[in-house]
Amino acid sequence: MAFNGTGTFSRLYNWVADKVNAIPVTASRVDAELDGMATGLSNCITKDGQTTITANIPFNSNKITGLGNGTARTDVINVGQVQDNQFQYLGTTGGAADAYTLSPSPTITAYATTQQITAKISATNLTTTPYLQVSAIASPTTTAVIKKLSATKTEIAVEASDLLINGIYYFQRNSANDAWIVLNPEKGYFNLINATKATTTTQGVAYLNNPITIANNVASPNDVVDFGAGTFITSAGNQIYLSAITKKIQSSGAWTAGTGQNGLDSGARTASTFYRTYVIQNNSTLAYDILFSTSATSPTVPSGYTNLGIIDYAIIRVNASTNIATAKWDVNDKRLVLGAGESIQVFSGTATGAGNTTILNTIETLEFVVRLYLSTASAGSSDISVYGSEQSSSDIHECISAGTNNGFQAMGGGSVYTTDGKIYWKNFSTAGGVSNQTCKIKSIKIRN
Repeated sequence: MAFNGTGTFSRLYNWVADKVNAIPVTASRVDAELDGMATGLSNCITKDGQTTITANIPFNSNKITGLGNGTARTDVINVGQVQDNQFQYLGTTGGAADAYTLSPSPTITAYATTQQITAKISATNLTTTPYLQVSAIASPTTTAVIKKLSATKTEIAVEASDLLINGIYYFQRNSANDAWIVLNPEKGYFNLINATKATTTTQGVAYLNNPITIANNVASPNDVVDFGAGTFITSAGNQIYLSAITKKIQSSGAWTAGTGQNGLDSGARTASTFYRTYVIQNNSTLAYDILFSTSATSPTVPSGYTNLGIIDYAIIRVNASTNIATAKWDVNDKRLVLGAGESIQVFSGTATGAGNTTILNTIETLEFVVRLYLSTASAGSSDISVYGSEQSSSDIHECISAGTNNGFQAMGGGSVYTTDGKIYWKNFSTAGGVSNQTCKIKSIKIRN
């Protein structure tokens, strides 16, 4: 009979009782008793792992103690492994930016709808369609695309730099859409922790990175500049939010607070002049405003305002006609690119020798992109070089040069690097006689 079904081992015979009842010991009765014992022992779990369990085992609220750590997907897991998050954090991604891979142990054989993983990103994403392939599961570009949630919990594409190098991110699987949802992207998103959507007017750790944009005003492009709403780092290192504002570089009148008002700190708009742009704050109302000045270090700040700092890339150029030059302000590259028909003349004429021209009153390191032209009055060789304070006139590899040799004109172009806002030039020979040498600037970049 062996075990009775509730865990009690039952014998078939009682040898003492058989003796009292004069029942002899026979081979068949001994075999039957021993067969029961053999059956009972075969239903026990052996400590060396020989036994294969054939049914669920109720532990009656008792614990299994001293258990080894699980290593395979079918292993039992220890409490310590759960506390240490050993199987949800999968380490640092491999692969390249936008093509991330993970190789956990044990291997994941298929994606599950409820799957959640955590990983450190090895490279910042560059596109809106990065993917995360785990355990080499097939077709990563269609089955492992990374997305995020909008404010309405809709899946949307991530943005470039939503996943930053060395950042640790939480991913939730949505197998219905063959996607990983990153729950803590870097840019505006639906945050599952605080259930709010970050914007440029609400703070989390800090305002979102949203540089102030600049453009010629459509209605009055010759004297008015439009500033789009955005963030700005003050000279004290504080990040503030500037609402959209329009300011005029006036031909007369004084600086006036508010949008649509005069913005020049003193004097009147002057031809062929650069103006620098500052964010200032009213000491009483704490409202922010814009101030233009020819000074890169010491603007005339209106009474009752605090000078918070210069917007370094907001360089405004007034041309020879006293109009604000048409331009594009690239806030990410910190570059001013002059529009069609606009340029800044460095020098023009027939003078030989050497010279320099101050282009911009600056405290920054600058890169000027220039075009150089040389013509000679007669056949013969002549050459001219243009360079900046970070370059050397004696090193032909650093200069921008144009030269003629038995010809009458030549052109050149490139970048000039300077720390003093000047462009230097030198004419090395005049065998053909100079009829014109001209240098013009098309763009200016802040390099620091």
